Amino acid sequence: MKNICIFIPTLKSGGAEKQAVLLSKVLQEDFNTYLVIWNGHLTEPKFTDYIEKFQIQTIYLTGSLLSKLLKLIRLLSKNKINIIFGYLASNNFYGSVAGKISGVDYIVGGIRNAEIPRLKLIIQRFLHNHILDYTIFNNYSGRTNLIGYGFKPSTCEVIPNCFDLEILPFIRPKTSAIKIVSLARFVEQKDYPTAIKAIAYLAEKLKANKSVSFTYQIIGYGVLEGEIRKLITDYQIENITEIIINPSNIPDLLKNADIFLTTSLFEGTSNSVMEAMSFSLPVVSTDAGDNNKLIEENVSGYICDIGDFQTIGDSLYTLVTDYKKRIDFGNAAYYILKNDYSMEKFKTKYVEFINKIQLKN
Repeated sequence: MKNICIFIPTLKSGGAEKQAVLLSKVLQEDFNTYLVIWNGHLTEPKFTDYIEKFQIQTIYLTGSLLSKLLKLIRLLSKNKINIIFGYLASNNFYGSVAGKISGVDYIVGGIRNAEIPRLKLIIQRFLHNHILDYTIFNNYSGRTNLIGYGFKPSTCEVIPNCFDLEILPFIRPKTSAIKIVSLARFVEQKDYPTAIKAIAYLAEKLKANKSVSFTYQIIGYGVLEGEIRKLITDYQIENITEIIINPSNIPDLLKNADIFLTTSLFEGTSNSVMEAMSFSLPVVSTDAGDNNKLIEENVSGYICDIGDFQTIGDSLYTLVTDYKKRIDFGNAAYYILKNDYSMEKFKTKYVEFINKIQLKN
């Protein structure tokens, strides 16, 4: 049996962390799998509870950088790890060092966005071309983009994210008070200024329509919270906008929403969009990362140009004023997620990859 290590920086809230835990769950059915947390003190109960529920073998590294690196080397050697899957830039580096020293057969990096900052790009390109055996992207746009920046194409693989779908599709009751929701960290990548401009534009456009009203919920946390609050005031939408900081009841908030809005500048395969789709929500999105693969235009939502707040606002207007379209789009979104991004497909793609590199060498 192959011995596999899945290596993640933390277990704090985030898409990469979620996917690492899900990968550990599905691979442990066929392989001896270890989930290793580089910063073992940084965890969220939702992940540790899931790990305990499914009895995932997990090692939490603690101590200084050198101490953790030595512990990782010993762990890889002692357990005769055949493949290490790194998640995110820092772990690609530390995993490469520890993997080479301990004699791991295959060192596989991971890239989770279609674009990465220049310094990280230089480091990841060097690792990919000279040290890593493969890099797995969770999005096709990222693979294409980084090959254009000099990544060796033959060792670039794509395996999109999955979603652990545990709920059934449902039809929301008709209402004249529509709730639009965004779920994302408060960072530049998520481009909340465009979302706020689109909401202000929509509010102005709906002034002439007295039959419907809407509110906007922003769910997240991060360094730009103050800037976002100021923009809401500047665009005079305080009376229809609510900010909810890192809540524990995200499923309830999505269930009670009517439309999902995301305005990212760049993405990989968006976990928040997938979560929205799982709650039968129509999606208005920018054309970032693989959003155009998750969302089928005019079937499960609308894809708009990055930064185009007017088209985003017009798309929201169409959904706000058309109950049937909201329901039809939301239902289509649910089944796209179920059929194309299931845990079963995710597992199959990773097992095929593992078997491919085993047969190749």
